[in-house]
Amino acid sequence: MKKKLASVLAVIMLACSLPWQAQAAAPIVSNKPHKAPVATPPVVSEAQPVKAAPEIAAVKADTAAKPAAEVKAQRQAKPEQKPKKAAKKKSKKTKEKQSKVQVQQSNWRLKVAQQKLQVLGFSDERPSGRMTEATGNALKSFQKQHKLKVHGELDDATYQKLTWEAFAKEGIRKVQGKEIVSRAAKYKGVPYVFGGTTTKGFDCSGYVQHVFKDCKATLPRLADEQALQGIFVTQKQLRPGDLVFFTTYAPGASHVGIYAGDGKFWSASSSRGVILSSLKEDYWKQRYFGARRVLITNGEVNK
Repeated sequence: MKKKLASVLAVIMLACSLPWQAQAAAPIVSNKPHKAPVATPPVVSEAQPVKAAPEIAAVKADTAAKPAAEVKAQRQAKPEQKPKKAAKKKSKKTKEKQSKVQVQQSNWRLKVAQQKLQVLGFSDERPSGRMTEATGNALKSFQKQHKLKVHGELDDATYQKLTWEAFAKEGIRKVQGKEIVSRAAKYKGVPYVFGGTTTKGFDCSGYVQHVFKDCKATLPRLADEQALQGIFVTQKQLRPGDLVFFTTYAPGASHVGIYAGDGKFWSASSSRGVILSSLKEDYWKQRYFGARRVLITNGEVNK
């Protein structure tokens, strides 16, 4: 009886101990079923991109890269284009400036020509410095009369002949250059007086006007007015009695003298009064403005 009871107890104890041993041998986990291996979708489908994703990314990258590449190319191209544009603008500006100067010179010359055409009776048009139909017709008539090429334009040959013919009509007659120079020398040493027109004191233009008046010839009072008389001559063409002009205290012809020959001229200087000076002196050489012939007896100017 005791042996049977002991055997039963042993069997019971063995049966009870088996679950604990299996439980001890198994890893410690939650009593709830683990969902990861079964219910969770494959990690690849959520965390990793699908096969098409690299291609889409490449397309996007290419699309984004194109504008950047184009901008870069444009930026690289611009420095090459800018100098060309700047050069064109500079060239255009220079041409416009040169053209403007040429137009200004042409207008002044044309205005003088129109005045001479009036003097000679070829036109009654008021000098404007603008080419008009009336001016063109007047030039044609003048050219035909003086056996020049008839085209109605103001070329060098026409201008030279036109100014001489007008001067021959208006210029100072019967007075010789040596007579003017002789009279000019008589006033050597007369002091300079601004605005002076008498032997008590001369300014430059007052002195020249007085000398010509002594020879019964008329000249305007001021230097810039005297510079419009007669015809233009170069230094090589100068003859005694011609007028020489300088730029001194004011722009343009602000000082005048009487050419005496051998590169010298008489004038009323502000520092030494009436004196004989040389065109080769640095002071006068740097300020030389031009020369005019006002005596018809000094002859026509030829090139």
